[in-house]
Amino acid sequence: GLQAHIECIPAHANKLVTPTFLSSISKDKSQTHSSMKNYKQKWLRNIQATIIHSQFNPCTTIDPNDETSSCVQGGFFCTKHCTLGAKSKNFFRGCECKAGQCRTLQCPCFASKRECDADICRCCGCGTDPPGITASLSRQRCKNDNISMKRHAHLLVAESTVKGAGWGLFNKWPLKKGDFVHEYVGEIITQEEAERRGVIYDKLKISYLFNLNADYVVDAT
Repeated sequence: GLQAHIECIPAHANKLVTPTFLSSISKDKSQTHSSMKNYKQKWLRNIQATIIHSQFNPCTTIDPNDETSSCVQGGFFCTKHCTLGAKSKNFFRGCECKAGQCRTLQCPCFASKRECDADICRCCGCGTDPPGITASLSRQRCKNDNISMKRHAHLLVAESTVKGAGWGLFNKWPLKKGDFVHEYVGEIITQEEAERRGVIYDKLKISYLFNLNADYVVDAT
């Protein structure tokens, strides 16, 4: 049966940069370019305090110190999709992790509930293996690019061995604790539509709604 976790990023209780992480990362001399000490601390505290995010839209500001940009106001880091990109003071710099660190809180990406990105992570090795290589079989050093590189486990749909349970999802190959299985996918709907459907699903006892952010929900029903 399915023995490992389904990896997904919840919209609730999403405190990205914790005080413990800020303390630990500041002591790590290997994290120079990506160190949280290089970010604007006021903006970091705003990101940490944002519990439920709105839908992310890349900001279009041309001022690297703009306090009113949609990213700063929404509690987001700027990304390569924003107008200023890496020139923004709020730009997320990725990580400089050594082998095995990218699934620990020492990794700025993992601690911020982000995947490593080969465009900005300088030496962790993310994206080395081609897309589609199962996470458990991947030989690259970085283990934090599973969703973006589609490193899904090989899954099979078959009739459940549990009487009356119908069909079930099974992994073809053995999995270790913590192995990546699959991302949570489904129809993206508004919160309002989710509330409407939720009333029906509760009566049918088949609800598979998952909050994506403050504006949208994934319906995998």
